[in-house]
Amino acid sequence: MTVTIDPGGLPVLPDPEPGPRWWQRVRIGYNLALLALSTPMSGPWSWVLAHVRDEQSLAGAWVMALIPLAILAVLDNARRAEAAGANPDLWAPKWRAAITRLLLWAAITATVLTLPITTLVYLMTGVHTP
Repeated sequence: MTVTIDPGGLPVLPDPEPGPRWWQRVRIGYNLALLALSTPMSGPWSWVLAHVRDEQSLAGAWVMALIPLAILAVLDNARRAEAAGANPDLWAPKWRAAITRLLLWAAITATVLTLPITTLVYLMTGVHTP
Protein backbone atom coordinates (compact mmCIF):
# COMPACT_ATOMS: atom_id res chain seq x y z
CA MET A 1 0.00 0.00 0.00
CA THR A 2 1.30 3.43 -0.93
CA VAL A 3 0.10 6.67 0.69
CA THR A 4 0.89 9.97 -0.96
CA ILE A 5 0.59 13.19 1.06
CA ASP A 6 0.37 16.47 -0.84
CA PRO A 7 2.56 19.02 0.98
CA GLY A 8 0.56 21.92 -0.50
CA GLY A 9 -2.17 21.71 2.13
CA LEU A 10 -5.68 22.91 1.52
CA PRO A 11 -6.43 24.58 -1.79
CA VAL A 12 -6.45 28.35 -1.55
CA LEU A 13 -9.45 30.13 -2.98
CA PRO A 14 -8.76 33.26 -4.98
CA ASP A 15 -9.62 36.60 -3.40
CA PRO A 16 -13.06 37.92 -4.36
CA GLU A 17 -13.33 40.82 -6.72
CA PRO A 18 -13.16 44.10 -4.79
CA GLY A 19 -16.39 46.05 -4.56
CA PRO A 20 -16.76 49.64 -5.63
CA ARG A 21 -14.91 52.21 -3.56
CA TRP A 22 -16.82 54.47 -1.18
CA TRP A 23 -16.59 57.49 -3.49
CA GLN A 24 -18.16 55.42 -6.27
CA ARG A 25 -21.10 54.47 -4.03
CA VAL A 26 -21.79 57.95 -2.59
CA ARG A 27 -23.55 59.34 -5.68
CA ILE A 28 -22.45 62.93 -5.18
CA GLY A 29 -24.82 64.41 -7.76
CA TYR A 30 -27.83 62.62 -6.25
CA ASN A 31 -27.01 63.87 -2.76
CA LEU A 32 -26.33 67.43 -3.95
CA ALA A 33 -29.67 67.47 -5.79
CA LEU A 34 -31.48 66.25 -2.68
CA LEU A 35 -29.63 68.82 -0.57
CA ALA A 36 -30.76 71.59 -2.92
CA LEU A 37 -34.35 70.33 -2.86
CA SER A 38 -34.35 70.03 0.92
CA THR A 39 -33.12 73.56 1.62
CA PRO A 40 -36.58 75.19 1.43
CA MET A 41 -37.99 72.38 3.58
CA SER A 42 -35.44 73.06 6.33
CA GLY A 43 -36.85 76.54 7.03
CA PRO A 44 -39.77 75.55 9.28
CA TRP A 45 -37.65 73.07 11.26
CA SER A 46 -34.93 75.71 11.62
CA TRP A 47 -37.52 78.15 12.92
CA VAL A 48 -38.72 75.61 15.51
CA LEU A 49 -35.14 74.93 16.64
CA ALA A 50 -34.39 78.67 16.87
CA HIS A 51 -37.54 79.24 18.90
CA VAL A 52 -36.65 76.44 21.33
CA ARG A 53 -33.05 77.71 21.50
CA ASP A 54 -34.15 81.26 22.31
CA GLU A 55 -37.14 80.58 24.56
CA GLN A 56 -36.10 77.40 26.39
CA SER A 57 -32.47 76.31 26.27
CA LEU A 58 -29.64 75.59 23.90
CA ALA A 59 -29.29 72.05 25.22
CA GLY A 60 -32.98 71.44 24.66
CA ALA A 61 -32.65 72.61 21.07
CA TRP A 62 -29.73 70.23 20.52
CA VAL A 63 -31.69 67.31 21.97
CA MET A 64 -34.69 68.28 19.88
CA ALA A 65 -32.49 68.35 16.77
CA LEU A 66 -30.47 65.17 17.41
CA ILE A 67 -33.34 62.78 18.16
CA PRO A 68 -35.03 63.22 14.75
CA LEU A 69 -31.61 63.14 13.07
CA ALA A 70 -30.83 59.77 14.64
CA ILE A 71 -34.24 58.35 13.74
CA LEU A 72 -33.98 59.61 10.16
CA ALA A 73 -30.45 58.24 9.81
CA VAL A 74 -31.56 54.74 10.85
CA LEU A 75 -34.64 54.95 8.64
CA ASP A 76 -32.50 56.18 5.73
CA ASN A 77 -30.18 53.21 6.13
CA ALA A 78 -33.14 50.80 6.17
CA ARG A 79 -34.74 52.41 3.10
CA ARG A 80 -31.45 52.30 1.16
CA ALA A 81 -31.03 48.60 1.99
CA GLU A 82 -34.63 47.97 0.95
CA ALA A 83 -34.11 49.77 -2.36
CA ALA A 84 -30.83 47.96 -3.02
CA GLY A 85 -32.42 44.57 -2.47
CA ALA A 86 -35.60 45.27 -4.42
CA ASN A 87 -36.29 44.39 -8.00
CA PRO A 88 -34.81 47.11 -10.27
CA ASP A 89 -38.21 47.52 -11.97
CA LEU A 90 -39.94 48.58 -8.74
CA TRP A 91 -40.09 52.33 -8.18
CA ALA A 92 -41.68 52.46 -4.72
CA PRO A 93 -38.56 51.42 -2.75
CA LYS A 94 -36.48 53.94 -4.68
CA TRP A 95 -38.98 56.72 -4.00
CA ARG A 96 -39.17 55.84 -0.30
CA ALA A 97 -35.38 55.90 -0.06
CA ALA A 98 -35.20 59.25 -1.87
CA ILE A 99 -37.91 60.83 0.31
CA THR A 100 -36.22 59.62 3.48
CA ARG A 101 -32.86 60.98 2.30
CA LEU A 102 -34.56 64.29 1.44
CA LEU A 103 -35.98 64.56 4.96
CA LEU A 104 -32.60 63.67 6.43
CA TRP A 105 -30.90 66.42 4.42
CA ALA A 106 -33.59 68.91 5.52
CA ALA A 107 -33.01 68.04 9.18
CA ILE A 108 -29.23 68.27 8.78
CA THR A 109 -29.46 71.62 7.01
CA ALA A 110 -31.79 73.09 9.64
CA THR A 111 -29.55 71.91 12.46
CA VAL A 112 -26.36 73.19 10.84
CA LEU A 113 -27.88 76.58 10.05
CA THR A 114 -29.42 77.09 13.49
CA LEU A 115 -27.35 75.65 16.32
CA PRO A 116 -23.54 75.46 15.87
CA ILE A 117 -22.73 79.18 15.73
CA THR A 118 -24.85 79.97 18.77
CA THR A 119 -23.24 77.05 20.60
CA LEU A 120 -19.75 78.34 19.79
CA VAL A 121 -20.63 81.86 20.95
CA TYR A 122 -22.06 80.47 24.18
CA LEU A 123 -19.05 78.22 24.80
CA MET A 124 -16.46 80.90 24.01
CA THR A 125 -18.06 83.78 25.88
CA GLY A 126 -20.36 82.14 28.40
CA VAL A 127 -23.04 84.63 27.41
CA HIS A 128 -26.38 83.43 26.10
CA THR A 129 -27.44 85.66 23.20
CA PRO A 130 -31.16 86.43 23.06
